[in-house]
Amino acid sequence: MNTEEQTTENQGIESFIQFFEKHKNNAIAVGVALIVLAGGIYYYNDVYTPQQEMEAADSFFMAERYFGLDSLNKALVGDGVNLGMIDIADEFGSTKIGNQASYYAGRILLEQGKFEEALGYLSDVSMDDQIMAAQVITLQGDCYSEMENYEKAGKTYMAAANKRDNQLTTPYALLKAGAAFEQAGSFDDAVDAYQEIEKSYPNSRQAELVKALIARAEAKQASQ
Repeated sequence: MNTEEQTTENQGIESFIQFFEKHKNNAIAVGVALIVLAGGIYYYNDVYTPQQEMEAADSFFMAERYFGLDSLNKALVGDGVNLGMIDIADEFGSTKIGNQASYYAGRILLEQGKFEEALGYLSDVSMDDQIMAAQVITLQGDCYSEMENYEKAGKTYMAAANKRDNQLTTPYALLKAGAAFEQAGSFDDAVDAYQEIEKSYPNSRQAELVKALIARAEAKQASQ
């Protein structure tokens, strides 16, 4: 290395040292903050969340059992000893069990006719399985439909149909979308939903119905 290069390198080192000396308090503060943040993430993921899951597990097991036995009120609000799905969802919402409890709470509230409450819990649910995710969106559509917000219901059912393309949930959601759009007076959208079943899912159970449904929606459309 020649003298000029060495001089340049020394100047660079000196500049860095001067910069560090000038800003070392800020640098140390940032370093400490990063350590605290990393420690917080570790604690939340590896200590706090598993602990929360364990605390909720027993109550969730009993609530799910009540749901299977069709004791929906006990499943929803508990039995006096174990928490119900609502309390589990509210207290442990950030955990996997809390997420599952929100799903069950939404389903039960929908069945009990408490549509706005059901929608609140179902909107908080996040499913990794795409078919289950589509089902959750369909249930949200059911809430809107029961509240007679048929346009919103139709759009929600369409979102469910588009969530995961398969022979089971997609034609089912499309059929519901068509019915909701008819109720809303959006006959163009209803025909589109029904025709999508006829075109893309001709072997589905729903396909057996759509010819008549298309004819009905088109007749309503023509009479507008």
